Amino acid sequence: MKIVKYVLIIAALAVVFLTVYIATGKSEYEINVKRDTELSDQRLFRYVNNLQNFGDWNPWNNTTENFKLDSIYKGKNARVEWNGNEAFISNTIVNDTVFLKLNVSGNDYDTKMFFDESSGKTTINWNVKGSLSFSEKFKIFFQGTPQSIIAPTFQEGLAKIDGNITESLKNFSIKDEGLASIPEMIYIKQTVESDIENLGDKIFNSMEHMNNFSKNFDLEPYGAPFTIFENINVLSGNVRYSVCIPIKNFFSTAEGSDIVCEKMPAFHGYKTVLTGDYIHSDKAWEKVKKEIVAKKLTQRTDLKPIAIYKTSILTTQKSHEWITEFIIPVNETFIPIVDTPADSLSVVR
Repeated sequence: MKIVKYVLIIAALAVVFLTVYIATGKSEYEINVKRDTELSDQRLFRYVNNLQNFGDWNPWNNTTENFKLDSIYKGKNARVEWNGNEAFISNTIVNDTVFLKLNVSGNDYDTKMFFDESSGKTTINWNVKGSLSFSEKFKIFFQGTPQSIIAPTFQEGLAKIDGNITESLKNFSIKDEGLASIPEMIYIKQTVESDIENLGDKIFNSMEHMNNFSKNFDLEPYGAPFTIFENINVLSGNVRYSVCIPIKNFFSTAEGSDIVCEKMPAFHGYKTVLTGDYIHSDKAWEKVKKEIVAKKLTQRTDLKPIAIYKTSILTTQKSHEWITEFIIPVNETFIPIVDTPADSLSVVR
């Protein structure tokens, strides 16, 4: 009986000793996780920098209706809360790094996510600093290290970022809508040049710049933003566009400004609608060109094709929700009926 008593005392002391040893062990840790992807650093930064997307990619909770956004939801000081937890962007370096502070289930994480692009591929890096809870220390004591126990959760987050954006890019449709009447427009424009992959980012940056320009000069927007297709560089594959914001009244810009004001006359054009990311814009242009040929229409030489951004990256970060109208001006105001030659008709007996 005494032996059993001594064994129990020794066991109790061992438990106490082990508990004290674990509790007083080093709490601070730093881990790093990464993932390689073919997505651009600009696209990744824009997605992570907007906490509207956090409910879709965070590795802890994907019930998006639980997430409550602050009045600032992207960039520095953006905040989102869910079930007593919080994510907060303390700072950013444009198209490079997002500094993200997290409080999840009472655990604080001081993190930064940065993007290294090279040779058309990008590495997403997530550096995480934190303090171990007792339960985490206990688990690590018997099963491994912070890198092996905690890192898989953050690795899951990177996989969701990559997967969500990639899946969104695949989800698109192109619809033929026929002839459309386009009214006269006064607009300000800025010209950009880009490859197809980064076209959306270039257009987005230009639109934001011109929106700020409009606010600074009290210019009233008067319709959805659009682009004018200028030309394509056959050697580089780059596309040159003028990004335009319709305004109500004509405005004179300063000489030498990269933003100018112009007027476009009313016209008829053949329209095709793309629902999805801008990387599919070449397919939409090809579709509208084929329809013009098939319907025996003639393209106007005095006006350039335009794309109108009905729903864009200015209103949603989910590229599969973007709606863009591709319009090529034509001379006709109706689609002609093409007579079928009599000798081409077959007789069924």
